[in-house]
Amino acid sequence: MREREYVEYWLDENVVLVLDNRVVEIFDASQKTVSGRPRWHVAHIGVDAKPRGGGLRVKIGARLPDDSMSYLGGQAVFDVPEDKVPHVLAFFDRAKHARG
Repeated sequence: MREREYVEYWLDENVVLVLDNRVVEIFDASQKTVSGRPRWHVAHIGVDAKPRGGGLRVKIGARLPDDSMSYLGGQAVFDVPEDKVPHVLAFFDRAKHARG
């Protein structure tokens, strides 16, 4: 049995990205970046990251069988400053790796 992985990354003072074993959750104290239930199993999460002003605009929702993304249910949209891009990409790489 593989060891449980727990990763927590603070994007800013309000937004925390959490990988708890095989579940990704996003907590936002300001409620500006998330809607619905921002919690996904690693097999179901879809992440779209596009360059924006030196950083990234990240959209998260449910991944559909054709690898497109559904915006029904929980979703999140947030901007990542340039200096935090490597950390956020590494976080989502770990989530993808947790798919097994």
